[in-house]
Amino acid sequence: MRSPALATATLVLAATGVALLAQTAPAAPAAAQTFEVASVKASNPNPTGPLGAMPMVLPALGRLTAQNVTLRMLVMTAYNRQPFQIVGGPPWQNSNKFDITAKAEDGSATLDQMRTMLRGLLEERFKLKAHTETRDVPIYELVVARGDKRLGPKMKASTDTCPDFKEQQQKMLEAIAKGGVGALQSMLGKPGENKPCSMTNIPPTPDNPALGFKATGQSLELLVTLLTQLTGRPVVDKTGLTGPHDFELSISLQSLAALYQELGITLPLPPGLPEGPALMTTVQEDLGLKLDSQRGPSEVLVVDSAELPTPD
Repeated sequence: MRSPALATATLVLAATGVALLAQTAPAAPAAAQTFEVASVKASNPNPTGPLGAMPMVLPALGRLTAQNVTLRMLVMTAYNRQPFQIVGGPPWQNSNKFDITAKAEDGSATLDQMRTMLRGLLEERFKLKAHTETRDVPIYELVVARGDKRLGPKMKASTDTCPDFKEQQQKMLEAIAKGGVGALQSMLGKPGENKPCSMTNIPPTPDNPALGFKATGQSLELLVTLLTQLTGRPVVDKTGLTGPHDFELSISLQSLAALYQELGITLPLPPGLPEGPALMTTVQEDLGLKLDSQRGPSEVLVVDSAELPTPD
């Protein structure tokens, strides 16, 4: 039987993977937009239910629902940034947790529009002040590992013609908003299934303590985003590959735990868990790609100040 820790890891990824993978290139500034109504409260310190303690931000169908989230996670969502792309902030940004419900006047508001509204809410209720800077930072360049450009056994050009990832992501967020995590699971491919235009979790087992992520018909942007999150550095696509691809990536539970720790989620990994596969190794051996360490310019968000909100 699968251990509770391994089951939790799978559940957490299923419930929040959409939000994590939503962190793509920042969109162009949008016109000023605000929520019609919004409520901000401190989270219950003793939540109930299997998902009650799990931080989640769900912007869909003209509503934004956030539970048990820190200011840092809200800033990540509003400004479309990874944790390492945010500098500064008050001492309580990773400890105090909040529940937010907000409604837009337009029930068909897109994710980018909802992000803009969330920025306005943070400025109004948290008195958030922030600015962007371009800094010289460590980055990775993603390149093809072999001189003959041959890819690895777990990556190939796809014959699928799939919608843009943002469109798929919007549908996933709306599915969760309508029917919870179970509704999202019905949209995702099942382990061992070659479902076109899908993203599938391959659950870890005691014999193989790594979480598999399988994508079919997806752009390289999705892989670059995932690698950016897992490495904690900006990843720049220098592969020269175009079009959709099918790929499968193994992620160690230790790496996943470190990633979610940035979001305030603690995965209860069992003691003595064997080390999962090294990311650099799986990228090269399974995908036929390589992460070259470099330095380059990257935009960071500097949080100048913020205040605790008055609950309503």
